[in-house]
Amino acid sequence: MSKRLLLLTATAFAAFGLTACGNNAPPAAPHHDQAEIVPITPPAAAAPPSGTPTYLAKRVGERAGITNRDGSEAVDFWITKISVDPKCDPYSQHEAGGRHTVVLDVTVKTYTDKIAGQRLSPFKVLPGTINPFSLSTAGSTGVTRRIETDRCVTTPKKLPSTYAPGHAYTGQIAFATPYKSGKVQVTQSSGYFQNSTLGWEWSY
Repeated sequence: MSKRLLLLTATAFAAFGLTACGNNAPPAAPHHDQAEIVPITPPAAAAPPSGTPTYLAKRVGERAGITNRDGSEAVDFWITKISVDPKCDPYSQHEAGGRHTVVLDVTVKTYTDKIAGQRLSPFKVLPGTINPFSLSTAGSTGVTRRIETDRCVTTPKKLPSTYAPGHAYTGQIAFATPYKSGKVQVTQSSGYFQNSTLGWEWSY
């Protein structure tokens, strides 16, 4: 077989692989002695420059998630809606000092946890990931600020503190930020991601 034919065959096979993975199926993770927590990313997304910490950009409705070390699905989560300065709860008000209220509607779908009970178990990592304390916002200047407690939406539908396999959950996270528009970021602890990735971010 000629080198040209081999090249064309390899190219066609690679193109098919990208098409087949277009449903955001989690990539197979390498087999190590210790499980690796890796984000589910769109197949066409380019890897960030080596050594440059960054966030993976997501759209509203696009899934992010955590896989088991064999590449099987453990957890998916996605933001279904982002509301800025909604109507406050009765007897509540927006934060003073130009702060804006942002409400995230979140859906979580769990599958299986193949290292249940271990420190890096996806189900143990999840509550600390989808959590107000792991969120920050960045404005047009790129300055990042930790989110603040909101006094406008004081009774959002909260997500659970523990998760069971094979379930779907919905909930809300409400917070205050000085940025009326920008990016909301979910930050993970160092070591959970490859390629110096810090977590995920959504524009609002």
